[in-house]
Amino acid sequence: MEIKSLHTHVDIVTRSKGHSVIVKAAYNARDKLQDEYYGKTHDYSKKTDLVFSKIFLPEHIPKEFSNREYLWNEVEKIEKSKNSQLARNLLFELPRELNEQERIKLISEFIEENFTSKGMIADCNIHNPMASDHEEQPHAHILLTLREMDREGKWKPKCRKEYILDENGEKIKLKSGNYKSRKVNLNDWNEPDKAKEWRENFSKKANEYLARNNIAKRIDPRTFEEQGREELPQIHLGTSSYQMEKKGIQTERGNQNRKIIALNLEFRKLKEELSKLTSWIGSLLGSLQVKYDEYKQEKKEEYENKAELFNLYEYISIYYDLQGEKARKLNPYVSNKKIGADLRRFSKARIYLKDNNLKTIADLQEKISTLQAKNKKISQDIKAKTARIESLNKCFTYADIIKDNKQVFEEWNSKSLFKDSFYNSHKEEIDKYKRARAILEKITGSSAIKSKDWKKEIQSLESEISKLNIQSQKVKEEYESINHIKYAVKTVN
Repeated sequence: MEIKSLHTHVDIVTRSKGHSVIVKAAYNARDKLQDEYYGKTHDYSKKTDLVFSKIFLPEHIPKEFSNREYLWNEVEKIEKSKNSQLARNLLFELPRELNEQERIKLISEFIEENFTSKGMIADCNIHNPMASDHEEQPHAHILLTLREMDREGKWKPKCRKEYILDENGEKIKLKSGNYKSRKVNLNDWNEPDKAKEWRENFSKKANEYLARNNIAKRIDPRTFEEQGREELPQIHLGTSSYQMEKKGIQTERGNQNRKIIALNLEFRKLKEELSKLTSWIGSLLGSLQVKYDEYKQEKKEEYENKAELFNLYEYISIYYDLQGEKARKLNPYVSNKKIGADLRRFSKARIYLKDNNLKTIADLQEKISTLQAKNKKISQDIKAKTARIESLNKCFTYADIIKDNKQVFEEWNSKSLFKDSFYNSHKEEIDKYKRARAILEKITGSSAIKSKDWKKEIQSLESEISKLNIQSQKVKEEYESINHIKYAVKTVN
């Protein structure tokens, strides 16, 4: 049964990154929508890969919110801050093996069980473009609201203020005159483990549909790291890069994915070949024992001792003699041709054994194990360096967040009076600034913005990855050399 990893993507549509939820909704729905907040019209209606579109409403939500343009303009209106989070954006890859009707049922049940039953409005659209392998590439885009709504169609707050109490249950008064408080979310939609929970629930639902349709394939919701896989996961292209790649314009993210695909293919091939070689060595030991016993029975006088059982020279010689005996039973033309071919292979095998100081099957097994360990180490090093490059690239995003919120943070930091009041009014900007600084320090060891140092380290890492690729190629070449002895022994065997 084939087991395939689940491809998903989850992010937040937020104004601080210049996002518009109307743009996202129009793109997902291949629709033409008027954006009242920015006074623009966004038209994606010429695209032809849309196969399903529906807004899923919880039972108590007024029906006018099933109008896409009305829904998302209302979301834009309720969010007042320049840094407001507008919606959650999800993407789920759908199984190719299911037909279109089954895919729609699958995603509809998943949405009703995980989102609308919890109070979220879900705008779902399924695209089915042609993939690079000329097969279907069905996937679902889901936009989710971040606020709950009452039966009258009024948005509820995302969070509430909760006063922090002292040991006597009394509110703690600050020097500013305000009371110490904290923000408390009114639902669990933003909990850190939600994305993982949705992946697991989607995979379970998809596997139910695959089993119901007698399809021998299952989806694994775990990440590559959780599965213990050595392959490098591809990075998310994003809308702009995806559109450029689709038009044949290569992007930095697209080039990085192509490198990852090529690396994974090489490592997979080499790992499979090394695995086959190890398996062959194991089976060879057994067959050699049988052949040796047969041969020894025939020529007891010449072979009285089994001490050389694992000696490659001894057994190659024995099996060459056996092949010669078989060849002599054939007609003269075929016999001479076979003897000549076996002799050439025998000679190549002897030369390789001598050049590499391989005397026994144990020596050959040890060499294969060394190559396997070396290949794994190279794979792990490339994976670690690729992950580091991705982390450093994220630093540029956090640097932009710091720059955008620096003025508000410095104003708050310089205040001696009404500091808590200012913080409560600008909590989102200040927290973003502090969080971005903390993440920079975690990634680089410093909270300072050092763009030149990051670029220099990325260049250094890319150079190291190139060197590792060369080492990987050498391992491959060495494996090909070892394969000569495998071929020679198998032939005379």
